[in-house]
Amino acid sequence: MALFSTKLYRSNNCMLTIYKAKPRKKVLILSSMHNSVQVEENDTRTPETIQLYNSTKFGVDVTEQMARNYSVKSKSRRWPLQVFFNILDLVGINAWVLYKETTGEEITRQEFLFQLAEELAIAYQQKLGKENQPIPIASTNTGSRERKTCQIRYCTDNKTNKVCLKCKKYVCGK
Repeated sequence: MALFSTKLYRSNNCMLTIYKAKPRKKVLILSSMHNSVQVEENDTRTPETIQLYNSTKFGVDVTEQMARNYSVKSKSRRWPLQVFFNILDLVGINAWVLYKETTGEEITRQEFLFQLAEELAIAYQQKLGKENQPIPIASTNTGSRERKTCQIRYCTDNKTNKVCLKCKKYVCGK
């Protein structure tokens, strides 16, 4: 296919436009709006469908930029997973916009996503049941000035003089 050339394919009420704007890149646009496509007579011979897309793609660019700010995407070679991550990003943006429009509340997207995650987690935790939830355990001071290293496995070198009443281990409370 030659540079700045256009191929058109028609099927029922859809028009596929293939336009070669760069030596190694083709742009494909499927349109149900155009019955026929006019090609502009200038240096680039741009089809009408490409011109319409370029003039109206502002919303797409803004959405992609917003999705990049707070994204769930992670590296994966599996394309279905990439599509799923992209859908989740778009769902998050759409839900935020709808929430702002319906409630009138001014909330940042980050705050909205955190609230959404917490609400989704609550529903999941209730489904699991109370037996899997952590139980808060009281601790008390040992009464001595001696401070020892916290004995909870996830703490790193925290010194404390509080002891768990149930297991008698030193706990820092973090």
